[in-house]
Amino acid sequence: MTIIKSVSIAARVVLEMHALNNEGNESNRLMTRQVGIVTPVYDEAQPGGPVGYEKAVVNAISGDMNKHMFADAFRHIALEAGMPLCDACKALDPARMMGNPDFREYIAKKPPVNEVIDRLIGCAVDDVCGIMVTGEGTSVKRKSAIEFGWTVGLPNANEVQEFIHARHAITRLTRTKATRDSDKGVKDQAQNEKQQNIGQMIFNRPASSGVYAFVAHLDACAIGFNDASQNYPIDKVQRLGRLRAALLALGQVLLQPKGALTSTQMPHVVDVQGFVSLSQSAAAAPLISPLTDNFIERGLGVGEMLNRLHGQHAVQVQSFAGAQGLLESIDWSLADAAPGVYREG
Repeated sequence: MTIIKSVSIAARVVLEMHALNNEGNESNRLMTRQVGIVTPVYDEAQPGGPVGYEKAVVNAISGDMNKHMFADAFRHIALEAGMPLCDACKALDPARMMGNPDFREYIAKKPPVNEVIDRLIGCAVDDVCGIMVTGEGTSVKRKSAIEFGWTVGLPNANEVQEFIHARHAITRLTRTKATRDSDKGVKDQAQNEKQQNIGQMIFNRPASSGVYAFVAHLDACAIGFNDASQNYPIDKVQRLGRLRAALLALGQVLLQPKGALTSTQMPHVVDVQGFVSLSQSAAAAPLISPLTDNFIERGLGVGEMLNRLHGQHAVQVQSFAGAQGLLESIDWSLADAAPGVYREG
């Protein structure tokens, strides 16, 4: 049996023509999310470390968006598997357990923190995805077991273009045009139609393509763990089910991302490659940023060193290529697996 204490995924994914994450609107223009990064520069004629560093502005998908996509996928898998979910999480309410009136009444009575956390753990989404309970003079934090970094485009390997998007009226209805010389009735009608947002609209939308670096880490020991009472109020079978659902949801985040604007700009996931790592020890599952060259080979090398330092089979690293390869790595991770624990008893 493989006792999984943590899992990491590092991957480069090729996404074409997407708008999964955006900064907001400026007039009739939707602006894509971009970030500044610093990456090492290597010289093949000088083997070894980097010869310098360079700055770049690249397209990005925030960790918040990745987490949202994960929570949505995890919820569907949990529902299908018959896992316990609170009503708010069934509806994917961002407030999670706090979206339930009965829980807010419960919190108002100021129950012990360990009892509150036990109740949160009773919902699979609140347990794995975490929640901050606030209000009613109470503050209780349930840390997420899953962690995401920003998914960022590789320098010189991503591009953003803008396209005109029109919302066409079914009929020939267009907004009333009012000039300075128009009478008050026409001006009032034009203003009213503008406020109602009717007629044809033309605005610009971005479409991004490129190679993106994706990183995620799952603390399997945290699933079902009450850090106040230092025990596990749910059994091993439920914890294993949640671990399985979390890994399957991670695969969906990469292979079928459901972020912004997917109704008309569903991403083309062209390719994915990277590695999945497992830890059966106190050493965290290796995670090397795909922004670095040869990140897969480096991940395998780090795994070998951790096994020398922490003992044989402390960690395992398996590389993958393509969608099927990723799913095979997830299947490999779950083969005869059980979630680890922080402490026994």
